Amino acid sequence: MGVVERLSRLDRRYIFLAVAIAVTLPIFFPIGLPIEVTAPVKQLYDVIEDLPERAVVLISIDYDPSGAPELQPATLAILRHCFKRNLRVLVLGMWAPGVPLGMKALEEIAENEFHRQYGIDYVNFGYRPGGAIFLINLGRDVHDVCRTDVYGTPVEDLPMMDDVHSASDIALVISMSMGVPGSDQWIWYYHARYRGKLATAQTAIGAPRYYPYLQTGQLIGLIGGMKGAAEYERLVQTRGLATIGMDSQSAAHMLIIGFVILGNFIFWMQKRKR
Repeated sequence: MGVVERLSRLDRRYIFLAVAIAVTLPIFFPIGLPIEVTAPVKQLYDVIEDLPERAVVLISIDYDPSGAPELQPATLAILRHCFKRNLRVLVLGMWAPGVPLGMKALEEIAENEFHRQYGIDYVNFGYRPGGAIFLINLGRDVHDVCRTDVYGTPVEDLPMMDDVHSASDIALVISMSMGVPGSDQWIWYYHARYRGKLATAQTAIGAPRYYPYLQTGQLIGLIGGMKGAAEYERLVQTRGLATIGMDSQSAAHMLIIGFVILGNFIFWMQKRKR
């Protein structure tokens, strides 16, 4: 039996094993593939770079664990950038499952990496129900709709909130979103009414539909999927989960392309013999 014949009868489990190896190896032995930063990601980075120190950035955690592989790295990278710039961060979300994800991100970046002080440098208001009604009222009076933080502390006891009362006191909103309620509601009910600066991070499948909002100026930046998160990690000069994930993803894609080429070659050789 020739080589081509043996390859044509290869057990598909070897292919699955090869893909598993291709995905796993770059996690432990990074490839370091080049990452080109796209304009929508750079736009958000530049806006944060231009904010004055101690400006307030609101990050809305509008995703659940199923979206975390793409959106959590972006959240970590943005938090890292904000604290490097000595900005104040206000975290909340309209998805209840996003609360522990936001808390985990703040613990990793604000507490462990930058040693920021809770209540002065950052505040977490946790889950906020209400969708459109919440966003309209948030822009009008933050203290009215966020009376206590995620730990039950009254807003009056949080020094950071002393000068944060309405949309005019929030320099930038970033919606980390994978569905409804999420970025659409921030655009329709918050930006349309208060005209505050707004950006979004989306899963890869959801990102394309937000490019028109970039063109109209309703969004000032867009991070799309794990690729976008890896781009932002490059801008803040860190090798995070998204960069590692892109190595794994690229390795798997290259292997699959190789299998497609090999399969077509085997088919062509068998056809010649017939």
